[in-house]
Amino acid sequence: MPFVFPVYPASNLPDSELRRESDVSTIVIDHRDLQRSGSLLSGKSESRSNKGANRLIISSTNTTNTNTNRSIISSTNTTNTNTSTTMDDDMERKPIAWCKFIVKRPKTAFAVTLSCCLLLPVVTMIFVISGKDVFPTVLSYLPLQLRDSDQWLRGLAWQTRDEAFQKFEHSVESLQGNSQRTQLYNALYTIYEKRGDNVLSRENLKVIEDLENDLVTKPNYTDFCQLDANENCIKPISLVRYFDGTYSTISPIFYDPTFNNIPAVLEAANSFPPLKAGLQFHLGKDVIIDAVSNVAESSITRSIIPFSVALGNRSEWKMNKQKQSNFLVDTYYSRLMDLHDDGYKGFNIYFFSQPLWENAVDEQVLADLVLVVGSCVFIFGFIWFQTRSLWITVFAVFGILTSFLTANFIYRYVLDFRFFGIFHILSLFIILGIGADDVFVFMDTWTSTGFNSYSGLEYRLSDVYRRASGTMLVTSLTTAVAFFVNGVSPLLAVKTFGIFAGILVVVNYLTVIFFFPTVVILYHNSWRHWAWCCWRPFSKTLTESREELIQPDKKKNVIVRFFKGPYFRFVTHGMHRWIIVLAFALIVSVFTYYATKLGPDEEAVKVFKEGNNFVEFNDKSSKSFMPSQSDETTVYIVWGLENQDLSSCHHTDYECTGRTVWDDRFDLNPTPSQKAIKDFCDTLHGLTEDEINALHIKRDLVTGELKIKCFMDNMYEFYDKLNADYYSNGTDVSMPVGEIEMQHIMKANPSIFDTSSLHDTFYRYFETGLGYWVTMGYTGQANTDYEEFRHLLGEELDQWDSTYTVPGTDMYGTRMKYAAISVTTSLPFGSIGYNSGMEILNAWETFVDNEMLKMPASVSNGFQCTCDVTNLWHWIEVQKTLADSAVKGIILGISLAFPVLVIATQNIIIGTLATVSIGLTTVCVIGMIPMLGWKLGVSDDMAT
Repeated sequence: MPFVFPVYPASNLPDSELRRESDVSTIVIDHRDLQRSGSLLSGKSESRSNKGANRLIISSTNTTNTNTNRSIISSTNTTNTNTSTTMDDDMERKPIAWCKFIVKRPKTAFAVTLSCCLLLPVVTMIFVISGKDVFPTVLSYLPLQLRDSDQWLRGLAWQTRDEAFQKFEHSVESLQGNSQRTQLYNALYTIYEKRGDNVLSRENLKVIEDLENDLVTKPNYTDFCQLDANENCIKPISLVRYFDGTYSTISPIFYDPTFNNIPAVLEAANSFPPLKAGLQFHLGKDVIIDAVSNVAESSITRSIIPFSVALGNRSEWKMNKQKQSNFLVDTYYSRLMDLHDDGYKGFNIYFFSQPLWENAVDEQVLADLVLVVGSCVFIFGFIWFQTRSLWITVFAVFGILTSFLTANFIYRYVLDFRFFGIFHILSLFIILGIGADDVFVFMDTWTSTGFNSYSGLEYRLSDVYRRASGTMLVTSLTTAVAFFVNGVSPLLAVKTFGIFAGILVVVNYLTVIFFFPTVVILYHNSWRHWAWCCWRPFSKTLTESREELIQPDKKKNVIVRFFKGPYFRFVTHGMHRWIIVLAFALIVSVFTYYATKLGPDEEAVKVFKEGNNFVEFNDKSSKSFMPSQSDETTVYIVWGLENQDLSSCHHTDYECTGRTVWDDRFDLNPTPSQKAIKDFCDTLHGLTEDEINALHIKRDLVTGELKIKCFMDNMYEFYDKLNADYYSNGTDVSMPVGEIEMQHIMKANPSIFDTSSLHDTFYRYFETGLGYWVTMGYTGQANTDYEEFRHLLGEELDQWDSTYTVPGTDMYGTRMKYAAISVTTSLPFGSIGYNSGMEILNAWETFVDNEMLKMPASVSNGFQCTCDVTNLWHWIEVQKTLADSAVKGIILGISLAFPVLVIATQNIIIGTLATVSIGLTTVCVIGMIPMLGWKLGVSDDMAT
């Protein structure tokens, strides 16, 4: 027979207050538990077959008739009360087949599930040993390409244009010499800062010179430096060059090796057009130069050490590139990090080079992995402390870690994802927390059922399984859905992380509900009473903790007492509840306002925290220096290319460049096409000031002219001069050039052109005229036009028209594959948000589209793009995508959470309120970002 103890505790509350207290706390204790603890009851408990098991029920309630304590002990059968009947039904339901198998064959169940947990991790290890790319890890790069974006596809088409065909190069001497290492490939940027002091003093410039000399005299430096036309290493580009005689051929004032006349030298450089633009690159915004007052002051300056790499074929180039990266890291990284951390003779030093940045990222990831180990140790210790079982702890952590390897196998080989980035690695932190939480849910449920009477252990495990797996299913499902929502993002880094993390949560859930019960049952049967000999005096089994639950309130956890007492009375008070609602409404309103101010981060992905060298370098570069040639972005207007075709690329292969698509209609031989492009260039030069500002076209710092490179302008100028100088007899060879004009030139130069060998259908007269221009009459002389436009024009040999010149040193009659005009804008990468950026992008798109409508069909298919590697237009679209994805992700996540919560709570009101609570919490978190002065980055987008 069970016993019911209604306990009415003493209270000083008046009757009116006591009437409000209607909460009843009930603890059910089996007779056998009391017998084992030596309390209250004696004698044998009834048979387990008796479904109406005898239990002791201690109930605590307040009386409405008296303030005194009373205790009533009565005997009754639990089947006579609704509560007991419900509990009996739960405890005596038919056991789950899996639970019966675990109880009857615990070792077999453990071995089977352990093997399942180990299967894919073992296969993973075998694949790793065999050399398979199981973890296609990329740490220093975060792929954020919008593969369907016109701006991305245009930029990719331009960047890979010369790899798609055999580009013909005319025989022209280079102004930079013939060495392969005359092209800049890498650079080491160094910033020297003296806060509150002047870097333009004699002593400080000498310090800078000494440090530069130290950096360029390292072993093997000459194997990787950029070479000049004489194949000598180019000196560091810095203020020191204005004093060491580099520019002494311009004026003797630029030879002042002892820095005795600093203001005069810098003022002379600032007044001389060829040097002015370069000088501004080195000077801070706070610069003062006044030779009359003998003043030259700036708190900051910077320098560049240029590096190049031998080209060769593609495999040789990649090998040489890696050698150079290794040299930069091995030679400079540690040295410069020490200079940054410790300073150098009063200077603050900041530096940047791409290989050094990538090395720093690798080091940071390794440091984060150490933190993962620390997290594992903490989780291990905390689970051990909570469960008081080394057996359970070891296999709990084992299950979490194998979940990671299993999820990766599914992600990598079942779903065929080939990108594994830094966020994938950091998901270890996420699963450690989620996995530990699932373990605690199961163990708490197992511990609480120790107070109930079951017909067998399989009944108890089934009861635990139903309750714990249901609870974990809801939490795991909502978490997995939140991650899977990122899978709809067009950004590869965001998409793949969301899918991987979602798989990880699902795999961990399955591990806990299938493997972990076998661990618990094996422990319950074989290990629960065992303890290390030195630990036994302090050991406390899970079942012994039940006494804590029947302790008086004054001995319970302070948090439990707080929520049961003061907190409960406060939130249930008639007036207080409305105060709470109004307070939270005010808080949510404030955060909602700030959430509307949220914008994406204009800068590229931030890997490092504030105070890191690379963060400070970027900050100093963008905010501390005068406007210079480095603060610009080039817009290209391109003909001959179409959007890159990526249909052959794997959906996660971010390095695949796809297939170049040529515009076969592009042809400059028709004279109207030549004139149309010339008119377009004239339109650019003739823009109004408002149009220039709208397009942000930059003016030359020296001449004040718009920075526009139009090959047709220079070609027109060349033929106008040619026509005036050599064909003054009335023969017109001016632009646009066609068959008539070029026939005049070809016949007038029989030492170059053998016109008798030309067939009647010869067509490539424009390309012949183009070659005549860039080669200075096919003499091969070095000239600025060739250097300036060679990367903007692409020719290939024509199987019908290409013909050798008479000397045999060059060819004419080639075919033009592509052509481009470049326009420099005053839009530095990383300093413009998507709102204003999209406005400028749309202005350029509209302008170019309207101009294309005016052109003949052979040149009407041109497009504009910021085609360089940074691709500003694409980055602006990425910013917008991040902002849009965050909003869509929140809406989709909350929408999917709503039905889950309604089903889990089986109450639409509670489910709705819970969904609203999640939504308001999200709004508050989002509002916190702009409130703290932050902006929406990639990690924030994934978190939302």
